[in-house]
Amino acid sequence: MPLNLGLVVGVVTVLLVAMGTTIIAWSARSPSRGAVPRRADTLMDAVGQAVVLFDAEGRVVRANPRWYELIGRSPVEVVGVRPPFPWQSTEGPDDHVTRPDGSQVPVLGTTAPVPGARGGSVATYLDITDRRKIEDALAEQAATLERGNEQLRETNRRLERAAAFKNDLMALVSHEMSQPLSSSASLAELLADSWDTLPEDTRLDLTLKIHRNTRRLVGMVNDMLLLFHLDSGTVTARRTPVPVGEAVDVAAATLPEGTEVERRLDPAVDALADRNHLEQIIGNLLANAATYGQPPIEVVSGRDGSGVRITVTDRGPGIPDEIRQQLFERPVRPKATGTGSGRGRGLGLFIARHLTEVNGGRIWYERAEPHGGARLLVWLESTATD
Repeated sequence: MPLNLGLVVGVVTVLLVAMGTTIIAWSARSPSRGAVPRRADTLMDAVGQAVVLFDAEGRVVRANPRWYELIGRSPVEVVGVRPPFPWQSTEGPDDHVTRPDGSQVPVLGTTAPVPGARGGSVATYLDITDRRKIEDALAEQAATLERGNEQLRETNRRLERAAAFKNDLMALVSHEMSQPLSSSASLAELLADSWDTLPEDTRLDLTLKIHRNTRRLVGMVNDMLLLFHLDSGTVTARRTPVPVGEAVDVAAATLPEGTEVERRLDPAVDALADRNHLEQIIGNLLANAATYGQPPIEVVSGRDGSGVRITVTDRGPGIPDEIRQQLFERPVRPKATGTGSGRGRGLGLFIARHLTEVNGGRIWYERAEPHGGARLLVWLESTATD
């Protein structure tokens, strides 16, 4: 059964009150220590707690050796002292006593009035240093356990997000890969079975379709590999000054034939980025606009503080509200409405976000006003050109 320190202190205090009545009465008759009954002093000395007696004016009348040891002072320094007492620091906590060297001892204290006409009080103090150390150790262990639990919860949250991402990615990839694979297989079978009877222009057309499907699959595989590298943190950026116009030209060349891109680019501001990354970032933004938006598609660049802002705007319906919050967080694929004929893989903006962050930039979405549509913006550090 655990020891109830409060109960022990209370019982001892009751006994000491009776003893204190005797001591204070004898002290009033004769200030000399020898006048105090020996059995009272013996009882005080035998108590394991620190005991101190005060008269009605608050002066220290008697104390036992445990009290002097606790406060680090001699009887000469204590007896007759009035409050405020030097061992009661106004800067420290109330449940501590202060020694001459400034150190503080945690105590469990109880004060009770001494009955009788002369008044006074008796106080007992129990040094709880060891108990406080145990409490502090338990508190630290509890805090360590809570930190571990929080780390575990965060790990579980990351695993849940990773599992959701994997499921979304697998569903997206399986859907996207099935169409070009089955189409290429059917076209190849038709060519193999009817090569001799097919006109040359038909054979060429079917071969080009297989080629386009193959390139689409290669692009999907490359995106998947890039995602794995981004997820593992192995992608690094070799940043150099890159003219934004050059990156736009390379990116626009990958769009479906006939896709027009209007340009308003500041030639005096280069982006400080990995050239290949910048080309892919802009390419993914343009592909998103071509697939899910409506022409005209416009690319604008210009200085923004210490960096360059690149904006890609289309005139389509904009990003649906239900996917706007997760636009850059996980693979999403809204219904295609633009010139890309639904060929977007749903990975472009997700990859663009990670590549932008690898290059020290940020990416976000705004509703294009006043005509509507989607506006995707990228900010990167820049260098000014002459």
